Amino acid sequence: MKRLTKRKFSIENLRIRLKGCRFTHWLVVPLLLVGFLFAGCDQIQRMLAPLPSENGETVKIGFIYTTPNRLNSRYGAELAANELNDEGGVRGTPIELVTHGVPTQRLLSENISDTEYVAGITEELITKDVVTAIAGPNRSTHAVVVGEIVQRYGIPMITTGATNPAVTAAGDFVFMAAFTDDFQGKVMAQFAVEDLGAKTAAVLTHMGDVYSEGLSETFMANFTAHGGEVVSEKYYMAGATDFTAQLTAIANATPEVVFCTGFIPELPLVVRQAREEIGITATFLGGDSWDNPGLIPEAGSAVDGSFFSSPFSVNADPSDLGEDAQRFISAYTGTYNEVPDGGAALGYDAVRLLVQAMRRAPDLAPTAIRDQIAATSDYNGATLISGYDENRHTAKSAAINRIVDGEVQFYKLIQP
Repeated sequence: MKRLTKRKFSIENLRIRLKGCRFTHWLVVPLLLVGFLFAGCDQIQRMLAPLPSENGETVKIGFIYTTPNRLNSRYGAELAANELNDEGGVRGTPIELVTHGVPTQRLLSENISDTEYVAGITEELITKDVVTAIAGPNRSTHAVVVGEIVQRYGIPMITTGATNPAVTAAGDFVFMAAFTDDFQGKVMAQFAVEDLGAKTAAVLTHMGDVYSEGLSETFMANFTAHGGEVVSEKYYMAGATDFTAQLTAIANATPEVVFCTGFIPELPLVVRQAREEIGITATFLGGDSWDNPGLIPEAGSAVDGSFFSSPFSVNADPSDLGEDAQRFISAYTGTYNEVPDGGAALGYDAVRLLVQAMRRAPDLAPTAIRDQIAATSDYNGATLISGYDENRHTAKSAAINRIVDGEVQFYKLIQP
């Protein structure tokens, strides 16, 4: 069996080959020459920091998300921006959310690199829209690319649903709003062994994706550490529609659980083929990519009985959610006529974390905002964040949800 190789989860393959402080517009060249004589790169970034007076008297925050299946993430961000503006914005200056969707399925069908696309819209947000900060993206593969660029420009960023721990490796301007895969992989492996009594597992991975590969690796390491055996490891590529070979091999290995770390549209097809065509009866498990409003409509009853982890659940005990989360649920439901999920919660929290840091900062220089994000303590929003560690990761709980009769039901909460 071929195990996934630890290659920093393809980060080197995604790395943007741009280093130091580069500014392409000819008007800033004289300023750079003077700046490099008297200041370091960090001070240059402070001098060129976007200010409200330079971008139409608003504080612009870029927001990146995959579309159409993560509109909920954007809705959460828009709700946060509206609430924050009702509270006065940033010292009386309104917040403007500049949103960019990443149409992953269209890009795949047109053979366009989604990472290059993400790099392009990030450059546009920084150099054309002149955003003060960026929230998102939700996919780890995209977040690695964005992180490299914001670090080069010195623009603060807080990801939404991105969970691979190496997302923040680009540097000290990159933060996360979600838990890491080191945590949720451990949570799901321990849950499989201790709660479900599973001794054998199969793992099905979306090959070439930072999130999927990393989460599968962490799950396998923790499952075996808890005494389980991984009896089959299989992979598929983005855009695949026939999983017969992989699922037949998994069926022959007779695992008790199948951990699948993919995305829509492949994920519903995998589970439906496993149940309806191959006859696999093992319990399916997944990570937070399963927390997607398109999953159940596309997978149907095939996903009943499955479990997945998420940073948020509307049905958790109110004492675990907190009053701010209850207000978020009420406001989101009232605005969009649907209950929020993990994606909506993280879109909401990423924007609020950025704006709260801006309000605490002495000015809107990128370094000042960055320092205040790093100093975040006891944040209460849709989710709870005690603070950031030296890697700019959060410590937060994971909700395990179960799908029953076509509905997502809260099962239990795991504390970090």
